[in-house]
Amino acid sequence: MDKLKGNGMRNRLLVQALFVMAFGTGAIQTAVARGDMQDGAVPGTPFARKTIQDDSGRSITYYISRPRAGTAPILLMVQGSGCARVLNKQAGAAYSTIFNLVPFASDGRFTVVAVEKPFSGEETTDSSGTATACSRQFNEDFTAEGWLKALQAGLADARRSPWADQQRTLVLGMSEGAVMATMLAASDKRVTDVIAISGSGTTQLYDFFAQAYRTCFDVSRCLAALESTARDISADPHSSTRFAWGHPHKRWTSFFRVDPGEQLLRSRARIYLALGTSDSAVPALSQEVAVAKLLGAGRDLTVKRVADGDHSLRPGGASTLDTLDAVQRTALDWFVQAK
Repeated sequence: MDKLKGNGMRNRLLVQALFVMAFGTGAIQTAVARGDMQDGAVPGTPFARKTIQDDSGRSITYYISRPRAGTAPILLMVQGSGCARVLNKQAGAAYSTIFNLVPFASDGRFTVVAVEKPFSGEETTDSSGTATACSRQFNEDFTAEGWLKALQAGLADARRSPWADQQRTLVLGMSEGAVMATMLAASDKRVTDVIAISGSGTTQLYDFFAQAYRTCFDVSRCLAALESTARDISADPHSSTRFAWGHPHKRWTSFFRVDPGEQLLRSRARIYLALGTSDSAVPALSQEVAVAKLLGAGRDLTVKRVADGDHSLRPGGASTLDTLDAVQRTALDWFVQAK
């Protein structure tokens, strides 16, 4: 009996933790420190900061670099979940929460762009990927559809820069950022290429269920608990104060509607998908759903599977991000060589 009780507790803890991990990508990125920055050149970085308004009237901040050549394709890098700012300043130094954002801009091969989430970082420097420490304004505002509008606004303004190549646009996202990359490609036919790393291949609700089969001791109990939480979210779908798995109901409701594989099918983009076969956050089989759909439709698709790789593509419990760095750089070469 004690053993059964212990297993039940283990199942409940696993269900609670499954997708807190899925969106906690901040742990693999540079720790941030809050600081105020004005529009114009961001000291210590290759970026300029710009503030615009989107279609909803929200103030949108984005960053743009200038390439070494006269013009270069846009590389829009989309961050994972949570509300940490993309660029922060402390004691005269700037830091980024997007892996390789500053190095890729410094390389000078691309017009690198990154957009801040509206109301991000207003009350926290937390980079855990959850929304529990985010501001009231952020949680009231944040949805997949609203975030898409902000990305669209930043990208549209960036394209007006004289050094931005108008013919090619690459969007690179990881985890939640990968989901957003697929949405942007579906809504913007000028997005020519997508690099999606460790992102869902179908709905994030499916990800929960698929992960339960992989990690739970008593799968049926985990599935019942997941169903219960999903029904609870559906009963109060627009709440920004009721949380599940580290995020408000409102956030989950919007992302549960998004099927990244279907989004990519609606796009015109060439696609590079990278995944870790031992990802304990977004299950590899979820990502393979998108692979199957895209291959079946005859799409231009490249897939990189990292054997025994985790959510950050670290193989076999490696402590460094060398593999993630190598995969990103290989994917950028894939983009460059296609022209």
